Amino acid sequence: MLRLTLQTGAEAGKVHEISSERVTIGRSVNNDLQIIDRRMSRNHSEVFLEGGQWKVRDMGSKNGTLVNGAPCSVAVAVNVGDVIQVGDTEVLFHDESLESSVDKTPTPGGRSARKKEASSWKLVEEHQWGATRGELRAGVPGKALLAMPDAEAGAREMARRLEILYQVTEAIRSTFSLDDLLEEIVQIICEVIKPDRAYLLFRDQESGELTPEVIKTRKEEDDEKEVKISRSIIERCTKEGVSLLVSDAAQDDRFAESESVIMNRIRTAMVAPLIYKGETMGVVYIDTNTRMVPFTQGDLELLTGITNQAALAISNARLHSQLVEQHKLAREMEIARTIQMNLLPKVYPEIEGFQVSAMSLPAKHVGGDYYDFLEMPDGRTVLAIADVSGKGVPAAILTATTRSYLQSETQHSSASVVDTVARINEMVFRDVTNEMYVTMAYVCLDHRTGEIEYVNAGHCYPIIVRSSGEFAFLDKGGLFLGVVPKTEYESERVAIYQGEVLVLATDGVTDIQNRRGEQFGTERLHSVLRKSAHLGAEAIRNAIYQECVKHRGDADQFDDFTLIVVKRDGASDHLLEDLELD
Repeated sequence: MLRLTLQTGAEAGKVHEISSERVTIGRSVNNDLQIIDRRMSRNHSEVFLEGGQWKVRDMGSKNGTLVNGAPCSVAVAVNVGDVIQVGDTEVLFHDESLESSVDKTPTPGGRSARKKEASSWKLVEEHQWGATRGELRAGVPGKALLAMPDAEAGAREMARRLEILYQVTEAIRSTFSLDDLLEEIVQIICEVIKPDRAYLLFRDQESGELTPEVIKTRKEEDDEKEVKISRSIIERCTKEGVSLLVSDAAQDDRFAESESVIMNRIRTAMVAPLIYKGETMGVVYIDTNTRMVPFTQGDLELLTGITNQAALAISNARLHSQLVEQHKLAREMEIARTIQMNLLPKVYPEIEGFQVSAMSLPAKHVGGDYYDFLEMPDGRTVLAIADVSGKGVPAAILTATTRSYLQSETQHSSASVVDTVARINEMVFRDVTNEMYVTMAYVCLDHRTGEIEYVNAGHCYPIIVRSSGEFAFLDKGGLFLGVVPKTEYESERVAIYQGEVLVLATDGVTDIQNRRGEQFGTERLHSVLRKSAHLGAEAIRNAIYQECVKHRGDADQFDDFTLIVVKRDGASDHLLEDLELD
């Protein structure tokens, strides 16, 4: 399986499996591989298959794309092992199936301690183990108890096994921790069948390899020995979905050349797969060389019955774990949305000579937009709009922190706009982690003169729709907040004349996409503004939103949608034509 693995940056170790012929990379959430990197463009580059060759192409990013250190100005072929650099992040293009196995020895404690304890296990390749002494189809609940002896002894044995299976079901049905459940399964098998050694091998969901999870032995000294089990027995068990019994193997000529059987002096061994709805999740392998009575067909049936019940419990534990994670994520997103919405102003400011309207709709998976209206001691009004990188609770917390800084700093009447933004940058830089940052447009409006002074800290350019129909873009400022300390910012003073409109938005407005992946874009936004600028502030806001919704159709909203519209009262010097919206 081809993969893209991040080797550097805040998300180092993140893996994206390539499952289509085109993978887009960028900072925007609509990319196949989203990377949070301050030098990353929203849509940075793409990896694609063309004529049987994988290639990399830059998508007009600001800082370019490198392949093995060389600039990628045109589509460049990429091979397994090559390194693609986007922004400050290095991405390895590799084939997981061609790589050697990775040392998976985890840290001590709990299930990890069991893995470390089993790190010396060796699955011995053994070709000539011959026919089995017992075989039973597994993974079919209720079928493990069919081959029973007749008469009274058979009835007693049937009742005993049913009682055991009932106890097994009772013991594991309420265990939802997968770690605890695997341990419990092996413990039950050891108590009921009493093998010398019992091993549970579980299939890794990423690699598909069977890895040791639980080992239990009757002799303490066995814990220090290297354990070997027959790969051929395991492979037939998993491939054919059958439970197998190998009896008196050390005395059987058919096993004369079987290294795993001879070295361990196994007199009887059984292996049963853990199968649920056709999926083999692992195997249980038990053996003994000390029992007076070897394992029997009845023991094989009982083991198969236990593993059938266990497979169902394991599937339920997996589902429970997934549901818990989903609920945690949903709860986190709900908390983020609640925090975000509580930060927004409840009423619009009353600014003499101006109309104000705003809206913010958080997306399902993102929570980082913010806007505010703040009254300064000298009578001016601050209009602020910001976009915090990242998502979920961390983004919401950074938004709340930024808001507190903003509200505090605007109370200093003597502070200039530039100084205010610079101080906020210092405080955000002190608090951000994992390369998070904030973009902000800070606009200070004086209603007495109709003039604004602003600083744009890496935010989407606010727009003034002039009475002539032309646009003025507020592009003076500096870097994102929280990226570099002691950043110097630039401000600009601009007049808003009667009938003119000021629009501040986050990139969730222009980046909104339809099912075909087409963005709403700045041209469509400009078109809406030209046609609606003669309307009131609320009507203009609604017109923009309606056009965005119409463009998006039934596609998901991937980013927050935040918008502020301010209009100065009075007739324009040059009235715009009263055009109908498309």
